[in-house]
Amino acid sequence: MTQTQGRLLGGRYRLGAPLGRGGMAVVWRAQDEMLGREVAVKTLDLTGPDSDNAGERFRREARATAALNHPHIVTVYDTGVEEHTAYLVMELLPGPTLAEQVRDSGPFAVEEVRIIGEEVASALQAAHDAGIVHRDIKPGNIAYAADGTAKVLDFGITQLVDEALGHGHQLTMTDTIVGTAEYLAPEQATGQRVDARADLYALGCVLTTLLTGTPPFSAPTPVAILMKHAHEVPPDVRDLRPDAPPDLAGLIAGLLAKDPAHRPQSGREVAELLRAHRAPALTEVLPAAAGGVAPPTVAPPPEPTEERWVEPAYRRDLEPERRESRAWVWLLLLALALAATGLWYLLQGRDDGGAETPSTTPTVSQTSEAPSETPTPTPTPETQTPNPTVTITTTPTPSATPTTPADTGAAVSAAVADFQSSLRDARQSGDIEADVAGTISDKLRDIDAKVRDEDAPAVSSLVDDIEKELSQAAEDGKLTQPGAAALAEPFDRLRQAADAYQP
Repeated sequence: MTQTQGRLLGGRYRLGAPLGRGGMAVVWRAQDEMLGREVAVKTLDLTGPDSDNAGERFRREARATAALNHPHIVTVYDTGVEEHTAYLVMELLPGPTLAEQVRDSGPFAVEEVRIIGEEVASALQAAHDAGIVHRDIKPGNIAYAADGTAKVLDFGITQLVDEALGHGHQLTMTDTIVGTAEYLAPEQATGQRVDARADLYALGCVLTTLLTGTPPFSAPTPVAILMKHAHEVPPDVRDLRPDAPPDLAGLIAGLLAKDPAHRPQSGREVAELLRAHRAPALTEVLPAAAGGVAPPTVAPPPEPTEERWVEPAYRRDLEPERRESRAWVWLLLLALALAATGLWYLLQGRDDGGAETPSTTPTVSQTSEAPSETPTPTPTPETQTPNPTVTITTTPTPSATPTTPADTGAAVSAAVADFQSSLRDARQSGDIEADVAGTISDKLRDIDAKVRDEDAPAVSSLVDDIEKELSQAAEDGKLTQPGAAALAEPFDRLRQAADAYQP
């Protein structure tokens, strides 16, 4: 093996510990001694029996990957060949891969799955626009960047689209299956030519794994798994993840269609669908600010247009369910309003003799002015002057559906996803530095893990840590004033959800 730890490549890249191996390639942690930064270096030994074909594949990989410039695709810095070693220099991602995250922490929160799916779909669209099919999309080839976003790795077995269509020399024979069995499209599993829609099928498998902890098909041997991809209907993700929303389950079912023509036809379409159903900001009223002026409520984003729901077959039946859920919300609000109005008129019609006696239990007092019917009423034995102030003493009314540990845990997870999304927006706009965003993003993922462990003290402690990180970042000039303002509201929702969390 010509590449070893400690070797200097290109006069500047000092190889450190290996990060992973696959086939004839090894990925190393390395130090760029010229720029003084850590990088990842992928090396390929060109002395093997298949070195000519492997070397050509590696050079094509370098050209293809270097041509991709996208925030959710790993960045290539340099490439070269030295003696019998070809090397590719890439950015070093500090976060774990999604495979490691699932292995260590289990299934992801639903909103985090949406965000990751949207990011990967947009990366695939960029690659497909450049004429590149990845052909090995899986959780192990998606990792977290410093700012907490997901990036697609390893275009080592990519194939140019025009090659897949039969134009030019084929580096991979059509009867050769390349990829990972659990994430291969049916046409790929049976050795047929593939196009960009094979990557979208693999993305459906990835989303299934993130939601349920396992890919859609498993079997003792890779061949058995390939046969399942080719012939068996994938299970509904809601069988293993009952809280998966119908729109997300429907999209995954569409991505896993056997016939490529029945899947979504582009990464752009998938990203738009996932973005359209991201959880809206909560509309609760925040505590009154100093001076007694309450901040305005946050209006939810507009509903998706009707056309978005009726065109593709795999989401035609989703809109009626969403309308029904909105109808229940309006009915509940109307019932509460009517109940409050009836109570007010009842109290207005009481005389002093019907006043309630103060309760010895904690109460909520509401004060309202009661206007008299004449400017200067004259008390008589038959009529009494109404008191200028009426004090209503009531005990808190229990909600129709009592809050359960699962409810509060879901609220924390939703608040985490909301804050994570705002954090990414702040990072992309330059309002918070990448190292701070990465640290906070790690803590947000830890909160999700602690919710699954039902560890409320740890959840509260991590929220305190995030607050300290934000305060320190503002003091150090790593968080701008607009960034702090943008993060204040989602952090407040996270704090409230954490305070209410009762496992």
